[in-house]
Amino acid sequence: MDKLVAFFKNKWLKRGVALVCWSYTWMLCWVTWLYFAFFIEYENPTSLFILYVFINVAALGLMIYTRRQVITMINCMVIPPIVFLLVLFGFGNWYLILPPVCVMVAMFFINTAHETLKTVLGTIYLLMFVIGIAGYLGVNMLIGSFTFTGVDLSLRDNDYEKVSPSGDYRIVRYIDKPSGDRRTAMYYIEYTGDDTEIPFGFCKKIFGCRHQFSSQYTGKSDDPIDWIEVTINGIETEMLSVEGSLRENPYLKQPVGETEDSGDLSSVPACDDTAEAATSDATAQSGETSDTTVQTAEAA
Repeated sequence: MDKLVAFFKNKWLKRGVALVCWSYTWMLCWVTWLYFAFFIEYENPTSLFILYVFINVAALGLMIYTRRQVITMINCMVIPPIVFLLVLFGFGNWYLILPPVCVMVAMFFINTAHETLKTVLGTIYLLMFVIGIAGYLGVNMLIGSFTFTGVDLSLRDNDYEKVSPSGDYRIVRYIDKPSGDRRTAMYYIEYTGDDTEIPFGFCKKIFGCRHQFSSQYTGKSDDPIDWIEVTINGIETEMLSVEGSLRENPYLKQPVGETEDSGDLSSVPACDDTAEAATSDATAQSGETSDTTVQTAEAA
């Protein structure tokens, strides 16, 4: 028994465990990033919640065990700003916010850092949470739903998703809340290559999604946009059919800039070498912008 007690009192063991506790801080950063940049679909939310609570309780126990280590003291002072961002980005998802909030509050008081430091930082963090959350709620009340990614996930139509033939992109729909004829459907293009799997769930990247089209929404049967494959100079290219007219995938376009040859403003595909070559050939033959390339494809 004495050997076991001596083992757990070993300072090098405690320092090693204190370093391991930083993996919990990294996990909080990762969860914050997921809430900021992804739309999360849960396959089994109950199992995910149980696993999440277990990780938080285990991290709390390990940090209590190493509360006298400088590494843990620093860790406890770093966690509050991360949790603050998690609260803002995931506001309303309290079942995933409350566990790290409880760990943060408990460890801030349990760790053995100097009381003056804890008083100063505690005051700063308290003001940060109060002012930050109050400001977030105030903005939502004044200008409506405020989002950091440009899309309101509460408006996302979970029953509407069209993946391109290559599987690299998808069309998603957001439906605003007004009823009757004033409802609007907004269609966005998302890149599927940045999607991430999590235990008992799946995260779809929404940060950086491209708005493509808006129309009046009259029902779930509305379907004004779809993927279509066209042949440009003998090369199969994925494009969008929007109410019968062809449009280029916005992910394959460079920002509008000045061309070297003519000084005109143009937009050309940039992400696919094959598509770039096809568009360059079409532009050289017609002297028009990429819109002319679309017209050439329609004519073909």
